Amino acid sequence: MPSFSATTDSSPPATAVLSPTTTTESRPVLPRVPHDAAILLGPDSNSQPSPSLPNPDPRRMHQHPGWHPQLPDMGACNIIRPKPGYYPQQEQRVPERSTPMPYHTAEFQPDDISRENFAVWLFNPHAPYGEFNVSSHVPFVDGGGLESTLNNNIHYDYESLTSGRSQLETPTRFVETDELISEFRRQEILRWFQVFRQKQPKAEPLVANLAHDDNGDIPALGLEMMRDCLQEYWDRVSPRLPIVHQPTFSCNRCSIFLLMVMVALGAVSLRTRDSTGNLADYGGFADMVILGVRSEILTAEDAQPPVSLWVSQALLLLEFYEKMYSSRRLHERAHIYHVVALNLLRRGSPLIGRSGSESPPEVPSAEQPQGVSLDSHTWWCRWAETEAMHRVVFAAFMTDTIHAAMFGHAADMAPHEIRLPLPCDDNMWTASNPDTVRQLDQNLRMYGIRPISFLDGLKRALHGKEVKTHSFGRMIIMSGLLSVGWHLSHRETHEKWLDLTAPATETHEAWKKTLLRAFDDWKRSFDAAQGAAGNSTLADAPGSNGPVHSAAILYHLAQISLHVDIIDCQVYSGAKRLLGRKVSVRDYTNVVARMRAWATLSSTRHAILHAFKLLHRVLVDPRRNANSADRERLDIGPGVVSLPPIEVQTYSCRNEPDPHRPWVMYYAALSIWSFVRAISRQDSLQEPTGHASNSFRPGKPSPIQYRRVAAYLGNIAALPELTESAATGLGDGLPDLLDTLSSVLSEAHSEILQEAHVRLEACKEMLTNSSG
Repeated sequence: MPSFSATTDSSPPATAVLSPTTTTESRPVLPRVPHDAAILLGPDSNSQPSPSLPNPDPRRMHQHPGWHPQLPDMGACNIIRPKPGYYPQQEQRVPERSTPMPYHTAEFQPDDISRENFAVWLFNPHAPYGEFNVSSHVPFVDGGGLESTLNNNIHYDYESLTSGRSQLETPTRFVETDELISEFRRQEILRWFQVFRQKQPKAEPLVANLAHDDNGDIPALGLEMMRDCLQEYWDRVSPRLPIVHQPTFSCNRCSIFLLMVMVALGAVSLRTRDSTGNLADYGGFADMVILGVRSEILTAEDAQPPVSLWVSQALLLLEFYEKMYSSRRLHERAHIYHVVALNLLRRGSPLIGRSGSESPPEVPSAEQPQGVSLDSHTWWCRWAETEAMHRVVFAAFMTDTIHAAMFGHAADMAPHEIRLPLPCDDNMWTASNPDTVRQLDQNLRMYGIRPISFLDGLKRALHGKEVKTHSFGRMIIMSGLLSVGWHLSHRETHEKWLDLTAPATETHEAWKKTLLRAFDDWKRSFDAAQGAAGNSTLADAPGSNGPVHSAAILYHLAQISLHVDIIDCQVYSGAKRLLGRKVSVRDYTNVVARMRAWATLSSTRHAILHAFKLLHRVLVDPRRNANSADRERLDIGPGVVSLPPIEVQTYSCRNEPDPHRPWVMYYAALSIWSFVRAISRQDSLQEPTGHASNSFRPGKPSPIQYRRVAAYLGNIAALPELTESAATGLGDGLPDLLDTLSSVLSEAHSEILQEAHVRLEACKEMLTNSSG
């Protein structure tokens, strides 16, 4: 039985490829509808409405087999694990035309003009859930277009599976022992590794220490090493991007390129956690693989619409490596090719699933006689394929949104593009056999609990309603809220740039207040569902939360990013080059003027308070010991703050399960520094040097310095709001904070984090010089 990730790869000489992929006939490509934020989120839409979508067969409403939308609603019952209900009990509705209300003031009034507008439907609390027109702005919904091989509905007789009759006719096939990389597969990886070395001669210093033996083998890249790397991937990396289904994954039959990316991620994760330097070769091996594998993936036969699952998985994991673990060059390469991965998903149906009007039902093949249902293992693999592709879409969306907020990149994906149900429960995703999946599915169906669509969940969260789903689903919803805020704020920026009439102030404040309230409601709901202590430590939490490990970090990041432009902050701090271009003196002068105006806003103080809360959460909160009777106390400033014991180890990048968190901490610290410098007006219109003096070399913070930082963060984070008077005293503890964070980032292997380390050094230097 081929793995769902199996494919046919171009191979180096003497390399056999084991599993072919299934091809699908393409349909004619029709013109696509624009999807940029200015059009999609405009207050009015002049486009002609698309024909209504015919009412599909209710049996084809969900991609997950076994969901029956006609089951009656019943009371919530937690039948998976002892936490609040994960799935809503409201009925999933067939999308139909709605009569939404225009979004131009805080009050929403009926108007037929804005029928097709997503923002109108989203911000209107009275528009029924599920009534946003699916055909609006979505190509190919009513036939024609490109189909994905991974969104075909799975036709089977569910009752026969549960009763056991199908097993008599088509015996259940059990998963082979295929969890460990074989020697044959290791040799295949090594052959490709040598090909990449030949194609990238300038990168040879990365792997110069990998010696060959007499047979040309590389003992340092042994079988156990590769198995350890793959296990590290499952343990540490997969929870951040849970898109490869481990129970049905075959490491010996999948695409060699997908496997190499997974092994490289495991290797770089091991190198990142290593403090001895003994695993430096792991990083060199991983970097060489990543340098060469992208071109092989993009030129593979499966890397064209309709895109194969393994290609989407490999591209997303590859981008994760390049953005978070590697060099500045690869970080920028990932940004450039990010849109390629998104467009491969767009040119097909992965973003919207399959509707009943797209194609007739599948004709039973000769291998599956009519009247005989799929056996359990085949059904399970097909279910995993569909669920994995849905998760690829959501992970790509989350990555797009979070990286736009973190790095100042453009968000290329809009929430309305995704017409899928939220992912299945983690217990179903991680179940080790089809019987468990069927049992969990049957239990959910028994109680009328069914998955909610992403758009309905997003709208419910925006208006403060509970969205009962698991932690991964909740993080997807938060990413959706963050994406809405990003697109709306940047739409207003574009209108000002084009000298168009700016939106009314009341409108701007109305959607901002709605979003901020939704952020708070989401956080309360998450804490109630997961337990308030669910993210209080840096240890790996059970389940998968998506790219950002901590709900608290994502929450504070959302609050900060709506009001703080990290590009402006970096220019303000003297960065010489950003987003691939040189920063000029004129750029710096313009930024200084903007930052001085920005520092006077109350919304800026709100964001700065959340920056303090974020840093306090990471640096102080997880290390508090509530049972300690001899807590040390330190008087500093206006208050007294309880401090952690001296012997508690401070934060370290090497123990970090989430590669995003160090950069988010840098973002928060840079925001605080920019605010303090702007309100002090001690900046100059002359461009700063941007370099720290040679005399400033941060070392490991002393216990006394760490206590001062903890007190500084604790005093501010405890404030209900940051007033103007409180803001004037923020500079007192800032040098210690910058020193501590610079020391933290100096341990990182990632080149962008090393750049952040140098930038914080320069910030402290400017702060010290201005105060002197």
